[in-house]
Amino acid sequence: MASALQTIADFGDTAVLLPVAVALTAVLARFQSWAAAASLSLAFAFCLVTMLILKIGFITCSLAWHVAIVSPSGHASFSAAAYGALGLIAARHARRWRRPVIAVICLLLVAGVALTRVALGSHSAAETALGLAVGLFALGLFAVFYMRLQPGRINVALLLAVAAGIILAFHGLRLPAEEWIRHLAGALRHFTGACAGGQIE
Repeated sequence: MASALQTIADFGDTAVLLPVAVALTAVLARFQSWAAAASLSLAFAFCLVTMLILKIGFITCSLAWHVAIVSPSGHASFSAAAYGALGLIAARHARRWRRPVIAVICLLLVAGVALTRVALGSHSAAETALGLAVGLFALGLFAVFYMRLQPGRINVALLLAVAAGIILAFHGLRLPAEEWIRHLAGALRHFTGACAGGQIE
């Protein structure tokens, strides 16, 4: 059971989603516009930087702040932003009857990653919800700008095939991002003395 849950959770690993994000940005730059690519890049940057700040802050100061959140879920956040963006781009260029199918598939991916992070004990429900909120906010920022732009010449079938190929090719690989962030938080706490009541688990 645990291995099945981990298999689903791995769809939200940074090792999988970074290549997807790069591919989506390249597709927009090539087949739509640089403005579309820039808006997506900024949305991803907002998501990643916000999560980095939140993780460092909560890892360092959760005890001092007397809150239950220790490390917001990056898997949930990046999944919402990346799979949400994929769904939005594909649905906008797809035939109308295909749009609900695309939306459901992307929603299932995001929900599956989020739920398995809780089920595996990697994050609490609150940590996962906070991560989802950041990712969905980043997706919303992208959507606001993206929907104002003219559609591109994007082949939806090819886009989804390329995305699926990237996801399957990198699935199972894991970047130790959480470990790196915890080391960074520990170093910042050591050198600055911030949140003396905090802890690094």
